[in-house]
Amino acid sequence: MEKTKLPEKGLDFSGPGLRNRAIGLFVLITLMIFGTVIPVFCQDFPPNYTEDDDEPISYEPEPPPEDPPPPPEVKPAPPGPIRLAQKVVMIGRVPYMSIKDMMAHSKALMSYLRKEMGVKEVRLVTSKNYAGVLQALSRGTIDFAWLGPTAYVLGKDKMPLFPIVKTQRRTGSSYRGVFITRKDRQILGIDDIKGKIVGFVDPESASGYLYPLALLKRSKINPHKVCKKVEFLKKHDAVLAAVLSGKIDAGVCLEDTLLGLKGKKELDDLLVLGKTDEVPSDVIVCREDCQPVLRDKFREALLKSAEFNKAGKNADPQAKLPEFLSTNDEEFNSVRDVVKTIKDVIK
Repeated sequence: MEKTKLPEKGLDFSGPGLRNRAIGLFVLITLMIFGTVIPVFCQDFPPNYTEDDDEPISYEPEPPPEDPPPPPEVKPAPPGPIRLAQKVVMIGRVPYMSIKDMMAHSKALMSYLRKEMGVKEVRLVTSKNYAGVLQALSRGTIDFAWLGPTAYVLGKDKMPLFPIVKTQRRTGSSYRGVFITRKDRQILGIDDIKGKIVGFVDPESASGYLYPLALLKRSKINPHKVCKKVEFLKKHDAVLAAVLSGKIDAGVCLEDTLLGLKGKKELDDLLVLGKTDEVPSDVIVCREDCQPVLRDKFREALLKSAEFNKAGKNADPQAKLPEFLSTNDEEFNSVRDVVKTIKDVIK
């Protein structure tokens, strides 16, 4: 029997199968070696770079894509129709006397408005300053705000306010602040307040601070520089009481507050040093988005209070309702002029 001849030591590439395997292995090794090298030489050079340059020129990377624009603001849906019979109307006001006295004084007006508007209830709420009243109006905690003219002007710069009515006073549709002192203080004129203790009402008060500052500025007097001390006593009647008691040398309060002393002995102890320009009356406002049916009912009721007084319909003849007049924003331009005049003096 013939023996099978074994191949010699080593690989024989003469056969077609082994030759094909060898070629495949060669191609695989080549790809493994040059596959990571070739891409390096195929990369693009940075802009403005040539092979002849000693070193590459620096360049800025492309800016990242801009942020997408914000989605359009979604406005809240308008409030549904109001049911007046179930509505509790809230009116905000800064106390002009003790809260207890103010609530008693306002009781007749709240009762009148409730019946005239056909609402469930009308409530008066207070805040220690106009900023608090305006904040409550902005949040929707109250429906209407009773503001001094300066608070209205400054508030309207920050939020959309709609003036509804202004108050009718004993002195008309405007009022004044008065500088007062005791006759025994030997203060005979505005110039004599220099070196004295002077009282004002509140930094937001038109008649009790801002308009008096305008009067003093015309006399080239800055009370914060030339007076011994400046105090803010928060209420007009508190200023009057402080002057009468001698706690302060001079002060400013509403002319109406002074008229409240008519016939009393204290009035004879006082000397009026000067009066401010006329100040537009207080204004009652709402937000511009207040529901028209509520706003109009409120306005109509307030404007009819004078007729109610004339008809003598009050259960208490002594409880005369405050009276109101129509108004508009332009009527408060004089306040804006005063604020500009004293902006370098305001504290």
